[in-house]
Amino acid sequence: MIYFILVFLGAAVPFIEYMTVIPLGIIIGLPLVPTIIFGFIGNLVTVFLVIVLVDKIREVLRRRKKKYVSLPDKNEESVPNPENEISEIEEADTTEMNWEESFTSKRSQRAQKLWDKYGLPGLTVLGTGLFSSHLTALMACTFGGNRTYVFLWMTISLALWSIILGVAVQLGMDTIFR
Repeated sequence: MIYFILVFLGAAVPFIEYMTVIPLGIIIGLPLVPTIIFGFIGNLVTVFLVIVLVDKIREVLRRRKKKYVSLPDKNEESVPNPENEISEIEEADTTEMNWEESFTSKRSQRAQKLWDKYGLPGLTVLGTGLFSSHLTALMACTFGGNRTYVFLWMTISLALWSIILGVAVQLGMDTIFR
């Protein structure tokens, strides 16, 4: 039973999720169906929290971004110059934005393309397999998806991917060890 609790908790961790925990559970010899169920539910709980708390998550990310604004060097004279301060802050924000864009722009662009081409169902089903399920839920809400529909489609997507992944790993293990 402790292994199933670990599967549940591991699936709840962003970027580890069901994609790692379900195969590991099957590889160590846990039964297929309970491993898929515990992995699915563990991931779904935290995806639900992301959807419910999306506004607060955005605010935390904005605050974190503001922390990176560079402070003046201690050796420089502290002569108040409002124009200079504004340009330093803008420069720091631009630098931070460039760093942030380089970190997430490819994922965001791919997600935006999926959203534009296939809508909410396409983003949630394909995004859950290509990206993190938490990131997919956050992007779906950010792109304007209704939270109820985002949760519904994320549930369908997580169930689908959990079953596909679990069955594929089980079949692979059976093939290798027979």
